[in-house]
Amino acid sequence: MKPSWFIFGTLLALCVILGIAFLTPQVPYEDVVREDGSTQRIIKSHGYQHDRFATMKQGGPGAERHAVTVWLGWVFASLSILLFASFLAMGMTRHGSLGPAKAPIIGGMLVLAAIFTGLFISYYRFMHEDTHTLFLSLPKPTAWMLLGVWQFPIFFIVLYYRLFDRWFFTEDDERRFEEIVATERRSPGEDF
Repeated sequence: MKPSWFIFGTLLALCVILGIAFLTPQVPYEDVVREDGSTQRIIKSHGYQHDRFATMKQGGPGAERHAVTVWLGWVFASLSILLFASFLAMGMTRHGSLGPAKAPIIGGMLVLAAIFTGLFISYYRFMHEDTHTLFLSLPKPTAWMLLGVWQFPIFFIVLYYRLFDRWFFTEDDERRFEEIVATERRSPGEDF
């Protein structure tokens, strides 16, 4: 399958997940009967004022608010990782092949998906715990995000750096480029 069609399909899947997320009812909510007899739904998932800090809102119990949406978030994150890897693959394709970049891109995508899965599992557990254990003085989901997710793109930067001379701009490419530049300098051309 061409990378462009794969990317298109992944984008469609992301749109479907977003549509499901927007159609999912917000919880918790409370139906209040007004004086005129009509019913008004009050959404309680948007946060409420903190008792000590008036400028801050707090969300309340996450297990109730995120019962369904946490898994939609995981699917969305997984599809986003797939989309990111597809963009990398499309940009690293040369002469119709990924060459030495294929295995690291697929492996990196799988490792990043595993890190995101660990993040979501730890957040799911965090929502249902009464007492929270810390990792390096951070809540575990925050630690996954800061130490895993945010740091992992360094892998792709190093991959690009290591493969650049062998795959993207080889000595043959450089020699051909210099020949083109020399030819253009010798031939009289119009100045733009």
